[in-house]
Amino acid sequence: GFQAFERAYPELCEDALMRTREEVESTPCYDPYNPTGICMGVGAGIPPSPGNETAIEQAEAAEVLPFLYIGNARDAQDLRVLQALGITRVLNVTSHLPGYHQDSGICYKTLPAMDSGHQNLRQFFDEAIHFIDEARQAGDRVLVHCQAGVSRSPTIVIAYLMKHTRMTMVDAYKYVKARRPIISPNLNFMGQLVEWETALQANKTEADCKPCHQCQWQQQEAKKVPNACQV
Repeated sequence: GFQAFERAYPELCEDALMRTREEVESTPCYDPYNPTGICMGVGAGIPPSPGNETAIEQAEAAEVLPFLYIGNARDAQDLRVLQALGITRVLNVTSHLPGYHQDSGICYKTLPAMDSGHQNLRQFFDEAIHFIDEARQAGDRVLVHCQAGVSRSPTIVIAYLMKHTRMTMVDAYKYVKARRPIISPNLNFMGQLVEWETALQANKTEADCKPCHQCQWQQQEAKKVPNACQV
């Protein structure tokens, strides 16, 4: 449960990210005109609570990578926002939102997922990553969104970063949170990201252990050459 996760990843729990107002205002990146008081340094500042509806509603689509954005249902519905950001593909991580602007040439993909403690979101990771990678390779830009851009879509984006930049889960989480401070994947999804990290590490270890074709050839040739000490 949460206590076990908190022990393993204390830096990802809200208490570890909280500071007093005085501490925040004393930091070099404090902006008195920023109503949230958020320092954009990774893991710093006072992130708004997921219950802070004002902060969530005011959050705009955020650039995570030059070709990858994260947002909410409102962003996905607003054609002007999509056009301003150069979005040509939309990955919808909900079970009910339609492709609003398909007639405008925008490519849509839906991953029917609920924001719940029982939803298996990891089953969609490979499918989502493939869709995002297609956009990158085509020179397109993709918006990943759910209802609020707080839990489901950030989980997908974090999973993508973990695979294609080889970031750890902690680093990928902090990287995304620095760009969209309202993110707060539910504990179920965080657990699935832990499993994803374990799977990625296992695949990397297996790949590292497999000799390349050239090494295999060299090993075969070495077996053919008799040892000089043999008689």
